Amino acid sequence: MNKPVLWAALLSLLILVILTPLAAQNRQATLQLPSPTGCHAVGTMTVVLRDASRNRDLLVTFWYPSQRGSVVAPYMDTKTAAAIAEDWNLQGNFADRVRTNASLGAPMENGGPFPLLLLEHGSGVVPAIYTILAEGLASHGFVVAATNHPPDSLIAVFPDGHEIRSQPYWPVNADRRTQGIAIGRFAEEVLVADVRFVLDKLEEMSAREPFWHGHIDMTKIGIVGHSMGGTTAALATKEERRISAGVNLDGSTFPGMNDDVRPVQLHKPLLFIATEEHASEPGTRAREYSGSESNTYYVTVPGSDHLSFTDKRLVQNRFLIESQANNISWESGLLTVEATRSLIAEFFGKYLKGNPAPSLDLPVHVDQK
Repeated sequence: MNKPVLWAALLSLLILVILTPLAAQNRQATLQLPSPTGCHAVGTMTVVLRDASRNRDLLVTFWYPSQRGSVVAPYMDTKTAAAIAEDWNLQGNFADRVRTNASLGAPMENGGPFPLLLLEHGSGVVPAIYTILAEGLASHGFVVAATNHPPDSLIAVFPDGHEIRSQPYWPVNADRRTQGIAIGRFAEEVLVADVRFVLDKLEEMSAREPFWHGHIDMTKIGIVGHSMGGTTAALATKEERRISAGVNLDGSTFPGMNDDVRPVQLHKPLLFIATEEHASEPGTRAREYSGSESNTYYVTVPGSDHLSFTDKRLVQNRFLIESQANNISWESGLLTVEATRSLIAEFFGKYLKGNPAPSLDLPVHVDQK
């Protein structure tokens, strides 16, 4: 072999040695979201709903039982992904490597009508980070509607390209109690008002729009929220006659989180799922767990933290900057999201469909009030 050919062969071998581990790493740095466990295929779409009376536009993302579609839905749009990546310290193109289980714009399944579940996000995040939960619920025969509530969300990106970023809606320099009162007022006057508006629009859409007509059962409505969205869910369950049952994921039932504000007392079915850290705080259960005298559940998830009820822990495990995937943390995060969506599906299956809920109704698993 002459020298030029030899050097070319060595160079090719060197490039192969260098690029093979990088290629393997790139192949590993993807995330297939956990498969939904229900029997329905899942479709998704996002619409803009205009509330002229409040001069307010809301992005609402739907996940629903669908026919099989041909286009896999993206995890989130580019601008939202960039904001999440910055906030969570993720690789910049992470969202391109997340594989969802939903088809974009797929036709509704011919069965139904299906009960409606409203999904309320926590402060400083976006509805897309609840995709695992939403896909799971839709696969069990629910229409899930997740509203982006600016300025409480991290970012809201509209189809025309304009965006609304998160900003405080409380007096930044005030004492904690004053801030809490402002937060509680925002929950009542903005977030619960958004819930009512979305329900009004969905009644119209179900009655008039061919895509939705006959597919949503507006007599069977539940709501699930996380963190500030959990507070919203509790308030809306109490105040909105159309909502039959609610789920609070580690959210305060004290509007504004002030101990001297009376907690939200419900007379409807409630599932309260708390982190181990939250539940271990002295007096937390007595203060926060305020449902009805029956049909109320309090579940503590061992080893969880506040954001374990979102997709964050699994996403971070794959895409955190300067970090390697950890099988132990992956399994822990996966267990939490799968247990959470299973319990929620059982709860709403029981109270909106009349199905049994063996995991909830076995007292060895949960403490039932």
